Amino acid sequence: MKLNVPLNPSEIQQKQLQKQLSKSCFWDEVEQTLWIDCRKVLPEFGVLNVPSWDALTMSSAKVPAYPSNLRILDWSNYSQISYWRKQIPPWVHDSCALFPTHQLSLLHYAGKYPQVLELLDHSPMLAWRLITAGLEEVDIVALLSGKRQVIAGQVGWPEKVETVKFLRNLRLRLVNDEISEQIEICLMDEQRLTALQTLPRINSMALSLAARLPELIGCKLHHALAQLPCRPMQCQSMVALLEDAYRLAEALGLSQAEVDKIGNCRYLVEVTQIYQAWLNVGCDEFVQKMMAVDSVINSENRSNLEERLSAEPKVITLWQDWVELTRLQQHAWWLDYSTNGQDLVVWKDEKGVWSALISKKTGEPITGLQTIVRVRGEDNCLPGAKPLSDLHLWQASLLPQGN
Repeated sequence: MKLNVPLNPSEIQQKQLQKQLSKSCFWDEVEQTLWIDCRKVLPEFGVLNVPSWDALTMSSAKVPAYPSNLRILDWSNYSQISYWRKQIPPWVHDSCALFPTHQLSLLHYAGKYPQVLELLDHSPMLAWRLITAGLEEVDIVALLSGKRQVIAGQVGWPEKVETVKFLRNLRLRLVNDEISEQIEICLMDEQRLTALQTLPRINSMALSLAARLPELIGCKLHHALAQLPCRPMQCQSMVALLEDAYRLAEALGLSQAEVDKIGNCRYLVEVTQIYQAWLNVGCDEFVQKMMAVDSVINSENRSNLEERLSAEPKVITLWQDWVELTRLQQHAWWLDYSTNGQDLVVWKDEKGVWSALISKKTGEPITGLQTIVRVRGEDNCLPGAKPLSDLHLWQASLLPQGN
């Protein structure tokens, strides 16, 4: 399964904000301070002064309330900020840059308090959670002298050794809202948390799988995925593929031994092969069932579906077209054919054929007010920005004027 996930509007706005701020910096060599002019973008913060790393390690001043959404460690390394950045140990920079918020606060605490620096080294997620928990600096310092499971308990997680081990084993390239939610799911569910203790490392793929498909925790596939370098976008593709496979297995009424083949895979390409084999078997059975009541496919001379498509999405109704689309995109659309209240729309662009299952009330037309259940492209890939935009614009065009 391929993936090309677009940025949502808030992410685009955030990138624009950060770009504006990054152009408003000045490095004061004498004062060893980075000045950031926020007046045009975050006027409530005026002009910020950010001490150098060396100054942070020597400072006894209280940690200021930095803007939480200032993602300074993600900014391009142009000359002004490079002078400030070069003093920061690379591993400290990279650990603080994992997080979408409170980067400066975490950096300042790490520079000022060796205990936070140590916590950042062994469990960056716990360090970030502690700094963002809304505690006063004196309370944070008091917690640093205790056990890490106590810190976990104070920030809302189970006060257990297993919690600390799970957090220590996390190997993440970044932490966004989705990953934070997955961590919460795994930490707050005792069965998940216990099962995850067997993994020596937990990357975003292993984390996503544990949060969405707990029955696979600890299987061969889970252990294999935990060893792979990955990105969060790949996790969405993986989860979609596995959910497609389990949904198809349930519809086919496969035995548990057959279903267990998924967990016994070593690579996702093997899961894709299993899914495609099941898809073809199920598709053939569906065709036989439909031919028993409708033999129009033998008597009607139609061009193939792809030749009849255009850039404008259209609803397909013939079961033969659903089957053809299933084989073309390698996605089991035929499973949804008899579902009341759902229409399948298809269109094509320069990248290939796209389709979307849209939920609606039986008999009502499709409009922009209805829910998009699932979108797929060829090779069962997830949609990027272009096909999603085309779909939304088409839905909007169907709305009555004035809506």
